[in-house]
Amino acid sequence: MRPRDFIVVCAIVLIAGFAAADAIRGRVQASETVEPPTTPVDTFPTRPPGPEPQAEAPPGWPVGTLKGSLVFTNADDCRVRVLGLSGGRERPLSRFRGTCELWAPPVGDRIAYGLAPSSADGFTPFKVADLSRPQVDLGGYRALFGVVLWSPDGQRVAWCGRRRTGFDLEIGGAARRLPRCPAAYTADSRIAYAVGNRLLVEGKEVLQTDGGITFVHFGSDGSIAVVVDGERLERYDVAGKLTASARVPQGRTPILSPRNCAALFRPLEPPGDIRLVELGCYRGRELRNMSGNDAAWSPDGTWVAVSGLNGIEFRPVASFGAALAWPARAVDLAWRVR
Repeated sequence: MRPRDFIVVCAIVLIAGFAAADAIRGRVQASETVEPPTTPVDTFPTRPPGPEPQAEAPPGWPVGTLKGSLVFTNADDCRVRVLGLSGGRERPLSRFRGTCELWAPPVGDRIAYGLAPSSADGFTPFKVADLSRPQVDLGGYRALFGVVLWSPDGQRVAWCGRRRTGFDLEIGGAARRLPRCPAAYTADSRIAYAVGNRLLVEGKEVLQTDGGITFVHFGSDGSIAVVVDGERLERYDVAGKLTASARVPQGRTPILSPRNCAALFRPLEPPGDIRLVELGCYRGRELRNMSGNDAAWSPDGTWVAVSGLNGIEFRPVASFGAALAWPARAVDLAWRVR
């Protein structure tokens, strides 16, 4: 069962329940800068060269059709790979390799990747890296229940540490201790917290639901998507009006489209069926028969990438064109603007 799905949902329910007690104590100042705890782990060599890119794109690859790049972990050995989508060619990398878990922001060369399985106390070790500067050590940390959050601009990363204390790390700078576990970054890179049925940003309530908030995603259009009680996925527009609600497949974490108009759900035990759930404003084609390990939306929401059994499949959402395939077996995916 994927740590990011059933375990994460249950974990955030517990975190939300403890948040009220954290607020009452108020002993940790949000502005305090600290050195986040690190854990010595084998981070594997970063200097040896990675795979050479293909001399040409796969036969029939429509050069210029897809935009941006796809970061993924290789199914055979969990090394990190990057595919330039416009030309269909792989970018050579130094060898970043871990457990196949991957967290990446929508822009930039920074990533976080898992280093080892979660420990008995629920912490997942991970390392922050810059693909363009493999020789620079950006640190290794441990995130409660494997929840690692990136700011939209790729400049900061946040996670929950021991005693339900959060950390907000500016890459290359100091970490800021947070009063509780972070739930998400807003579109303008502020920290949001889920406290029971309330969503708070900088101490201000921006949303209130009729149940405990266990997941949050801020859309590029100002919308907010939340999972309530681990059972319902709700979409709120920029004015805070509820515009859509859908049932969440049991124990799964949504992969939201950029404007929160639809969500993909990966299987609990991959590989398996990947489901699409529409949220009112979705105007794309109906996506069926998707199977694999993971899925990702293109930054503009017009394509979906799926890490299938025989390769990475790209399905058009905004048109009825044919699907594309790239010959690599992947586990986790992240589609970036560039």
